[in-house]
Amino acid sequence: MHKSERSPAKNRRLGSLLTRSGWLPVLLGWSVNGSPAAPVAQPAFECFPASDLERVFEDGYGVLEPRAGSLQLSGLRNETLSGQCVLLAHEDVQGLTFSVGPLERTHDAGAIPQENLTWNFVGGVFIEKNSPNRQPETLLRPAPAWFPDVLTDERTCSLKKEMRKAVYITIQIPPEAPPGDYRALLTASAGATRATLPLTLRVYPLTLPTERHLLVTEWFSTSRFKKHHQVDASDPERVSRMLRVYARNMAEHRQNVFRLGLDAIESRRAADGKLEFDFSRFDRLAQVFWDTGRMDALETGFIARFGKGGWSGGEILLDDFPVKEADGRRASVSGKDFLPQFLPALVGRLRAKGWLGKTLFHICDEPSDHNVLAFRAASEFLHGLAPELRRLDAIETPHCLGALEVWVPKLDHLATWHEAYEDAQRQGNQLWFYTVGIYQGGSLLNKTVDVPLIETRLMHWLNYRYNLRGYLHWGFNEWTDDPINQPGEHRGDGWHVYPKPGGLLDSLRWEQMRNGLQDYECLWLLENKTAQFRASLPARAAAFIDPRQRGVEIAATVVADYCEHTQDPEVLYQARRQAIQETLALDQSPRVLLQTTPIEQAPVARGCAVDLHGWAEPGTVLTANGEPIPVAADGLFLAQVPPSREGRIVLEAREKDGKREIIRQFRGVGNPAAPASKLGRSGSPESK
Repeated sequence: MHKSERSPAKNRRLGSLLTRSGWLPVLLGWSVNGSPAAPVAQPAFECFPASDLERVFEDGYGVLEPRAGSLQLSGLRNETLSGQCVLLAHEDVQGLTFSVGPLERTHDAGAIPQENLTWNFVGGVFIEKNSPNRQPETLLRPAPAWFPDVLTDERTCSLKKEMRKAVYITIQIPPEAPPGDYRALLTASAGATRATLPLTLRVYPLTLPTERHLLVTEWFSTSRFKKHHQVDASDPERVSRMLRVYARNMAEHRQNVFRLGLDAIESRRAADGKLEFDFSRFDRLAQVFWDTGRMDALETGFIARFGKGGWSGGEILLDDFPVKEADGRRASVSGKDFLPQFLPALVGRLRAKGWLGKTLFHICDEPSDHNVLAFRAASEFLHGLAPELRRLDAIETPHCLGALEVWVPKLDHLATWHEAYEDAQRQGNQLWFYTVGIYQGGSLLNKTVDVPLIETRLMHWLNYRYNLRGYLHWGFNEWTDDPINQPGEHRGDGWHVYPKPGGLLDSLRWEQMRNGLQDYECLWLLENKTAQFRASLPARAAAFIDPRQRGVEIAATVVADYCEHTQDPEVLYQARRQAIQETLALDQSPRVLLQTTPIEQAPVARGCAVDLHGWAEPGTVLTANGEPIPVAADGLFLAQVPPSREGRIVLEAREKDGKREIIRQFRGVGNPAAPASKLGRSGSPESK
């Protein structure tokens, strides 16, 4: 019997005892003399769980209601998880602080070290005007208002009555953590008053890969070091120390590409008139990022600029480059004369350092149709001098065939001209995308501070959905003078972190960007496991398996296409759990790989069947919507099955040790159920 259970006899004895003692009416809400008992005093504050994808407004806007229960999280070994809870004051509270107790395994020995658990109060950013080009219903709330975004380093806070304060919790799961369930206690304290909240964590028996399978870059600037970090550019040691803070923060958030400008390379004219190049500063700054052990690529370059009319004009011209003359004077040299000497030297240096194959080179930022011909000419000039350099640029045109190896269109252009960009991808060019929040309207994913937080995370579900290989963002630290109180026209989109003397404060968007990259890796794990599975199959069965298909199907449940996506955190969480569970299921009996044409969630015409194909352990009995599916001796199966009226196909697999049910859902189905027409009756796997 469970400890909390009591027999009827014990309950009667307890009731009698409470009645004789006079406590029963009090417990029922009445005093001993029969009058109503004094109500239980409301606590000064309470703590309740919330999704980490919620922006919790301190003034209660949107009214995130308190709810009972625990904060429930799940993740993989080697993953950094986010959680959030809310402190709600029922009276004025001073000196409120927070703590996270030990996270211990519930049934067996094991714990996640205390230093792997951190928390931050969430602070606000003042947005005076909402982001343009968005429908009001796609914004979190009307401006002017304070929007939660910055993870402060304050250890105490004060709350007025009915105010709320979000606490953001971060858990780094060690790669060696035993799988299973863990528990901890979250405690908010103010003087002698406390409010607690249980935290539960499920660690799956999967390990998030340390290596990155997506290229992601955040452009940073050192020009703001003095104002925001009190680090003067004339002190190279302090600059390097601050840069190490940047590099470590980027690596911890799974960024794996960094950009250094060519101005880090000093050019001099020797006495004989030839140019010489000093790469020492460039090498030193680059090494700061390579030393993280997490960087996979270096961006450099920009050798051209817009001419007359700026971005709107038709000119893109080779830059002029600063050179120190032999007599010490400063001069500039035209790109036409400078680059033929500089580019071979740069390639040689990159090759000597082992960086050439990891370098991406820029021509000019954001060319468009009205200047793309000039852009192509500059790109061809570069390629003729240094064909080893892979070219990458943010572009606003689809006409870059032969001019770039890595295409990075802005998301609105990618959504609109995706046929042209996908064709370039099929021709061997790598396809990324980038965002600039104030220029993206409609329902496109965005990450200004006043749009739903989930949109930042979904960027990388979009990457997986369309097999895009990277993401570029223009602003890691493009701060205004006061990014908290006056974030300016970009509404926070110009940065993912906030400055403090000697360091950085993370943002909710920055945390969710990391989480989206981890979601991407969960989908990659499913793909990789499927590829390993396929490699073990007979050749004719393996030929029917696309390792990416199931991950794409799961991603499509949260990102339907370039423009349509869910705003419901639970839909995202469920899709993530689905990817994890299906990866684990590939090692569980009965082992089945099911794929369909069309893919799940696609429309099916009335009266048409869905093509089912895949592999099952020999000896497995398969049915689809109740109809038997023949399985060949080597495990291959092929069938055509109409979906049910609800658009479902239910594949059931049975063998001696158990059974599995696999469900695929389709759209546009109105046909009545019909007998399955299977290839097994005329040209089945068995007959070949």
